Amino acid sequence: MATAKRTVVNERKKAAPKKKKRQSSPLVKFLKWTFLTLVFAGCVGAMGSAWFMYKNIQEVEPLVEHIDEKIKEYNSKPSRIYSAHGKLLYEIRPIYRDPVALSDLPEYVKYAILAAEDKRFYEHHGVDYMGLARATVHLASKGEVDGGGSTITMQLAKKLFSASQVTFRRKIQDISIAFNLEKKYTKDQILELYINQIYYGEQAYGLNAAAEIYFGKEAKDLDLAEAAMIARCIRLPSSQNPVRNYQISDFNKKVVLNTMLEQGWITQGEYDKAKAEKPKVRGFARQKFSKIYAAPYFVAAVKRDLDQLGINISEGGYTITTTLDSDLQESAEKSTEREIRNNDEANVGAFICMDSEGRILADVGGRDFSKNQYSYTTQSPLQPGSSFKSFVYSEALKEGVLNDEDSEISNEMVKWPLGNGRYYNPRNHGGYGGSVSLWSAFVNSINVPAVHTMINIGPKRAADLITEDFGFDSKIQPYPASALGASEVKPIEMLEAYSVFALDGRRVKPYRIKEILGPEGNIVYQGKMEYVTTRIGPSICATMDKLMRGVVTSGTGTQAGECPDARGKTGTTNDGKSLWFCGYSKGVIGIAVVANQTYDRKHHRWLLRPMNQYGGSTAAPIWAQAMIPTIAKYGSDVKPDFSKHSESDEMKHKPKPEVPAATDANNAPADNPDDQNRVTIDGGPGAPATGDGPPADGGDAVPTDPKNDPASNPGTGDVPPTKTNGTNGPKPPDDSKTKKPSDSDYVEVEVCADSGMLATRYCPETINRRFLKSKRPRKKCTIHHAPDEGGGMK
Repeated sequence: MATAKRTVVNERKKAAPKKKKRQSSPLVKFLKWTFLTLVFAGCVGAMGSAWFMYKNIQEVEPLVEHIDEKIKEYNSKPSRIYSAHGKLLYEIRPIYRDPVALSDLPEYVKYAILAAEDKRFYEHHGVDYMGLARATVHLASKGEVDGGGSTITMQLAKKLFSASQVTFRRKIQDISIAFNLEKKYTKDQILELYINQIYYGEQAYGLNAAAEIYFGKEAKDLDLAEAAMIARCIRLPSSQNPVRNYQISDFNKKVVLNTMLEQGWITQGEYDKAKAEKPKVRGFARQKFSKIYAAPYFVAAVKRDLDQLGINISEGGYTITTTLDSDLQESAEKSTEREIRNNDEANVGAFICMDSEGRILADVGGRDFSKNQYSYTTQSPLQPGSSFKSFVYSEALKEGVLNDEDSEISNEMVKWPLGNGRYYNPRNHGGYGGSVSLWSAFVNSINVPAVHTMINIGPKRAADLITEDFGFDSKIQPYPASALGASEVKPIEMLEAYSVFALDGRRVKPYRIKEILGPEGNIVYQGKMEYVTTRIGPSICATMDKLMRGVVTSGTGTQAGECPDARGKTGTTNDGKSLWFCGYSKGVIGIAVVANQTYDRKHHRWLLRPMNQYGGSTAAPIWAQAMIPTIAKYGSDVKPDFSKHSESDEMKHKPKPEVPAATDANNAPADNPDDQNRVTIDGGPGAPATGDGPPADGGDAVPTDPKNDPASNPGTGDVPPTKTNGTNGPKPPDDSKTKKPSDSDYVEVEVCADSGMLATRYCPETINRRFLKSKRPRKKCTIHHAPDEGGGMK
């Protein structure tokens, strides 16, 4: 029975229709497969990312092994200037960095940095995953890599190894380096490295440098409010520091203090006190990142040469080898100081010399660089006195006005009309009359024959010939008084000019820089001899050589006779305001200058005061003592092999200067211990030579003194002379109505000591200079710039 029932039930089941299986919709299938694909891709991506991270960690591990060398490299990449034999003369660092030990800092200084940059620093292992998550969301939503998510360890990695790159690969590299740093160093070591490497603005790298620049103290002496204010500078160091924007810096200080309070790093009382405090920021003080070790005037001249070459050594990494012989430099400095110290009137001496190929071997630009950075050898235009006669007589020999040292020259009184009833009347101590030989006129430095000689050539023609043959950049005035050194020139110009006599008519340009190596060690510049063959031929040079030897053996320059085979010429300007000896021996050329400078506080400039002394008694001994060791080391009777060098086209076609030097025909100098009478006008005492010395500090120009304004003393040109009481001379235009500038026409301007342009906050050294208002600089310094912003979370 039971079996029959089961059979019936089974038959009914078979007879019943089958139910269809429920099928998934296409959308469900798509979502299911998409999910599976994403899971698979995620697994693959995670595995790939893990592998990528692993490979990166392995790749950067060697970098971290050399982190000590990397930090040393960051801390010491100065540019250096050396002497010819490797003595360090100068160095400049591109940044201001002053490391400090973490253990020397108060705890609140350390916590201020953590509050500003990475409050979980002591909790993570170099990577803040929450921060990274935010950066990842930013990447997904904005399509660009965010600077956020960087821990202190990652910021240090970026600073040391990946600079300012902002890429996904850089972020991964920073993470990898951070892991390695955390393995190699303790947290305190990492934090100490960080606070000493990061940028805080205003050229301050490191916390100690920032404390000095902003508050004038060391980091260990910062109070809580100051520490909080500095700590927040790291994020935007160039725009949100207390010098640039105190208001926002004060706000940022409160943000840091609030975080410190939340973290329990300070008490409520400390918070309230620091929040209310207004830290006093020091007036911005330009920090000196450079140091001169020796030969300061020479170093300053080298820096100006580098500027002209377009090389900015303040960026760091340059090595400059110069021509300077440091032993001879030291000897020249001692010789100059010894003579000045024993002098009752003179208080500054200068000396510069070069060898036969133009290498400057010594350069003493003044007595005290800390007081007056203006170089008497390379920057200061001075009247050269009778040392200028050498050029006048050379041109006379070339032009056929004179034949040899026995040629006779008139010694009759000169009365050259200046206009408005005035006359230029140079005087001789021994009187006038008759004629004298060129030998006697030159060796004994008699004034009137030199003036007659320039008149006979033609003042304008003589000035042009001298400029071309002897290479002067300064304007040689076309007046008879220029024969006696009335036109102002720089001693370094005289150095080049006297090389013509030492080298048989070839003029050699002085140079200081032998070689410049760039930051990568490549040669970026090499100095070389530059020369030009002048129209002053060997026979003329031989005659001048005899004359200049006579000056030393029996004339006005006998005190230079201690130097073997010395040749030269003395020079003394009107009232003895500058004393000269210019000469050479065995191919070495040297120039010595002595003056009495005093500072005019009212007008903020240096003035030259009269002295009752002469070039032969004061400058000649300095010259001899400085030249003796120089000749022993570099002197040679053999001239350079000029066939190995090509002539300089630039020296051949030197442009004529447009701006005349401040001088006056009335300021004719007198030279000769036996010829003490000065220039006179209408028989009365002559107007004194300009009292303008160089400015108190650097720069390349001296303000024109009103009484020496060339506009009020026009030249006479080459107008044929007319007889006036037995003396020839044309009459120049009337200058009595010419307006002269007054003190109100001048303005004092702060300029960069390196560029001479308007100073900015980034110029490491500045000076105040006095300019005519119409000639004051108007452009800001282009040499020194703000460093790139760096560090901090962006």
